[in-house]
Amino acid sequence: MSIRPSTICHFIWIGTSDLVRWVLYVMAMLYSFLVEAINPATWKYPVRDRLARQILFTGVQAIPFTILVALFAGASIFLQCLFWLQHIGEMEFLYRMVSALLIREAAPFMATFIIIFASASATTTELATMKISGQVELLRAQGIDTFRFLAVPRILGFGISALGLSILFCAVAMLAAAIGFLSLTDLMRGAFFRGVMSSLSAVDIFALVSKSFLPGIFAGIVCSFEGLRTSGAATEIPKAVSRAMLRSVTVAVFIWGVIVIAVYA
Repeated sequence: MSIRPSTICHFIWIGTSDLVRWVLYVMAMLYSFLVEAINPATWKYPVRDRLARQILFTGVQAIPFTILVALFAGASIFLQCLFWLQHIGEMEFLYRMVSALLIREAAPFMATFIIIFASASATTTELATMKISGQVELLRAQGIDTFRFLAVPRILGFGISALGLSILFCAVAMLAAAIGFLSLTDLMRGAFFRGVMSSLSAVDIFALVSKSFLPGIFAGIVCSFEGLRTSGAATEIPKAVSRAMLRSVTVAVFIWGVIVIAVYA
C-alpha cells in the first residue's frame, strides 16, 4: 500500500509543530527560572533546603564515579602525552593539547552525561509521580508556587552540580597525569600543573563554565518540564523519563555545538 504525499506532509507538520511548541515551552521555563532565580523572595528556607538536597543528590553523590572516570582519563592523558612526546619532543604543545581537550571538551562532556544519566531519570520520575498522585495540585491548593518550590531548586541544582563535577574532573585528571609523569620521568615536581595552567586562556575557562553549567541548567528544565506535564495513569511516567533523558542529551549536544562554533569560529 502506497503512502500519499499528503499523509507524509501531515506527519511532518505535526512533528514540526510539536517540536516548536516544546521549544517555546522550554524557553518560557528558562525565562521564568531566570526571573525567579534573581528574586530574593524566592530563596526562602524550603527552597534553599530543596536546592541543597538536589545538589547533594545530583552532584555530591556522583563524586566517587566522577573521580573514577577522571582517574582513567588522567591515565589516558599521561599515556598519550608520552606517545606524542616521543614524536614531537615539545612539552609546550602537549600542555596546550591537554588544556584544549581536557578542559574545553572532556570535562564538560563527562560531567553533563554523568548528571543526566544519574539524576535525570530520578528527578523526572519524582516530579511525574507527584503530578499524577495529586501532590502538585495539593501544593497549589495550599497557595504554594509549585514552579518556585519544585522546579527552580532542581534546575539550579543541576547547573551547579554539572559545573562542580566538571572542575573536579579536571583537577583529578590532571593530578593523575601529573603523578604518572612524576613516577616515570624526571620532570620537575609541579611542572605539568604549571605548564597546563600557564597555557590556559579566558576562552578555555569560558568553554568549561558554559559547556557544563548551561547544559546542566537545560537538563534541569527539561526534566522539570517533562515531569510536571505528565498526566493520566502511572504508565505515563516511563514515557516521560524516556523523553526527558533523550531531550536532555539532545539539548546538551546542541548547546555544545553552538559554543564550539562560538569558540573556534
